[in-house]
Amino acid sequence: MLNLFLKPLLISSLFILTFSSALHASPEDEKKKQLVLLRERVKSVEKSISLTQQSKTKEERELRQIERQLSASSQKIQSLNDKLAQANKKIKALKNEQTLLTDGITAQKLLLAEQLKSAYLMGKQQRVKMLLNQQQPDRMSRVLKYYDYFNQARIDNVEALEADIQQLLIVEDNLEAEKRQLASLIAAKQVENKTLASSKKRRKSILATLSKQIKSSTQELAELKENEKRLTELIASIRQAINDIPLLTQQNKPFKNLKGKLSWPIKGSIRKKFGSARKSGRYDGVVIAASEGTVIRSISHGRVVYADWLRGYGLLIIVDHGANYMSLYAFNEGLYKEVGDWVEVGEAIGTVGVSGGQQKAGLYFSIRKNGKPVNPIHWCRAVKKGRVG
Repeated sequence: MLNLFLKPLLISSLFILTFSSALHASPEDEKKKQLVLLRERVKSVEKSISLTQQSKTKEERELRQIERQLSASSQKIQSLNDKLAQANKKIKALKNEQTLLTDGITAQKLLLAEQLKSAYLMGKQQRVKMLLNQQQPDRMSRVLKYYDYFNQARIDNVEALEADIQQLLIVEDNLEAEKRQLASLIAAKQVENKTLASSKKRRKSILATLSKQIKSSTQELAELKENEKRLTELIASIRQAINDIPLLTQQNKPFKNLKGKLSWPIKGSIRKKFGSARKSGRYDGVVIAASEGTVIRSISHGRVVYADWLRGYGLLIIVDHGANYMSLYAFNEGLYKEVGDWVEVGEAIGTVGVSGGQQKAGLYFSIRKNGKPVNPIHWCRAVKKGRVG
């Protein structure tokens, strides 16, 4: 009977505890849940998109693979550059400490030499003579006290000198270790640079083959229109997938309030204006000319909802800014972020490249509202003589 009474009570208690813990879930736990959910949904979108962009030739498959490898190499180089900067900073700090310690030791040695010289000039019998001299006991007491202070100061200086010498040895060991680490990082970067150069060379060869495969302008136009349609479908699918995953914007101004104040993602000249004519219709973004490897920065706070290769756009990263606003960055050489990453205004998210079959280095940059393109010139800071940033 007692068990029959306790069982429903226990079940009710467990339900209340579970419900209570759900209500009091920490913000960090909530973020983790959102991240898992977002990545699962975007992965599903990517799988769906990949089915629609099955490569027609082995060259297209290889191009996608190589450009992903280029992104990985670019990311490694960026990471190595950060580590190199940190190593150089440590070496500089250690060298400064080494200089200070060396100067301090030199000064202490000079001071100690002066003290020893003074002690020698006083004579080693001076203390004994004063003890035997009982004519001026007050004066003798003061002088003996002075001797004690003098000897203690000398002992303190010797101890400080020994401590500084030991510290200098530690600093020199640390400096040598950092130099070895720096040499290792430089070697790793050289290897990665070679890998990057080799991949770029192979990509150039593939692009030449792909160019020959496009037999007519009609075929090229069809390809461009197909690419644009694919991007539109991707954005629509992503919007649908993330519609009920809230963007944390409590501490940031709504994106719509930043109109006309946004920074451009890179510095460069506008090669293609928004709305200008192209074979497939009109440009739905801008193309900014810049050197390969130029760092691309997020125009505002947001969450990465796509970071992968898309036919016609190469390595593409899409940032969701909330309230149905997104920014797109394509033709990249490297992607520094992945789906679910939060980015702040001005944060590095990738590097400029020629991916997606481009002939010249540059960045395709677009802003979307409710999935539809809007002119970035109206949203970002003023263009001066055709240049931005």
